Amino acid sequence: MVPTRCHPFMEEQVTHTDAAARNLATTEALYAATATGNWPLAETMLCEDLVITEAETLPFAGTYTGKGALRDLYAKVLGTSLGQATIAVKNKMAAGNNVVYLLELVPPTGDPLELVEVFHFADDGRVSLIKPYYYNSAAVTAAVAAARG
Repeated sequence: MVPTRCHPFMEEQVTHTDAAARNLATTEALYAATATGNWPLAETMLCEDLVITEAETLPFAGTYTGKGALRDLYAKVLGTSLGQATIAVKNKMAAGNNVVYLLELVPPTGDPLELVEVFHFADDGRVSLIKPYYYNSAAVTAAVAAARG
């Protein structure tokens, strides 16, 4: 079961199609805000009890919670662990309360790391859950080791 703990504060009903378009636009804005380090703006798009789950096979495994979780994880993955890696968006799609991004995480050296990020939205249009899925966790571990020298 996917958590949707944020309480809706919208007065009008949002249709399935409208929700998908709204959520895709929010995710695009979230990526833009995080790319420029605008964390106050990014956190307006996140639920207070946001949950991000990284697989146990990754060097940054675990469950991260709260509005500050994305900032902390971003710094850990793209800064410390992978030595200033960047994100390349390959595709994106939305349906209802879910948005999916196909990405490449590009470390300064080595091959890009393919992943999918799944975002789940609460009824109020804020992100309540993020689940990254890396295609090759061994390659991620090797890239982290290379970045640490």
